[in-house]
Amino acid sequence: MRTKLLLSSLFLLAFAILGAGSFDEHGNIASWVWIVVVGIVVFFIMMMFVVNSEEEQRKEKREQARLKREERLKARTEEYEALKQQFLTANGTPEKTIVIDELDLNSEIHVYESSKRVFILGKEYAFKDVMSCTFSDNPRVIKGKITAVTKSKNGSIIGRSIVGDVVAGPAGAIIGGTTAKKNTEFIQGNDKIVHDYTIIININSIAEPVIRIHTGEDGKLTNEIVGLMNVIISRK
Repeated sequence: MRTKLLLSSLFLLAFAILGAGSFDEHGNIASWVWIVVVGIVVFFIMMMFVVNSEEEQRKEKREQARLKREERLKARTEEYEALKQQFLTANGTPEKTIVIDELDLNSEIHVYESSKRVFILGKEYAFKDVMSCTFSDNPRVIKGKITAVTKSKNGSIIGRSIVGDVVAGPAGAIIGGTTAKKNTEFIQGNDKIVHDYTIIININSIAEPVIRIHTGEDGKLTNEIVGLMNVIISRK
């Protein structure tokens, strides 16, 4: 952005100089003008190289950042797979698994129905120790967009958003509309509710009687976990 601004400023300055005294008394282009023109061309070429170099540097940085993200993801995946294999070797394959966060063994639920055991967020519990399960919701409301709709006397409609977005016809239609009688109506769009769920599991433990699992906007995951816990409670 700074480079483009500098180039624009230089070109404006050059044209101003050329326009002020680029011809001699005989109407011929002065020799110094050719020097200025050549200088501008050379400078422009140099600046293009600079701009291209800056763009290449930005691309290289983005590519390096992408490679680093891929390396971190690969390392995390390998670590997770190793820990998961150790877990399965020690406990066997669960009848039911729910993943809350990807690539995190301590953000999963594993159910062993045959032995009546459940692993919740990396800790093991017996079915009989799961006492109750419910969830809470802390929603927030996003207000709908308000739009002003103006109807002219001849029935044409000019609508615009309160924040400034304008929908109108050609200039003649706008001017004509301003001279006619108009009626403006304000229409508000539907509000949007964004849920924020937290699952609350009551455990038969003095040290840690409550397990909280934040599931955010994921209502499907929330229902799945609550339903699973209620099944466990019914079978303890």
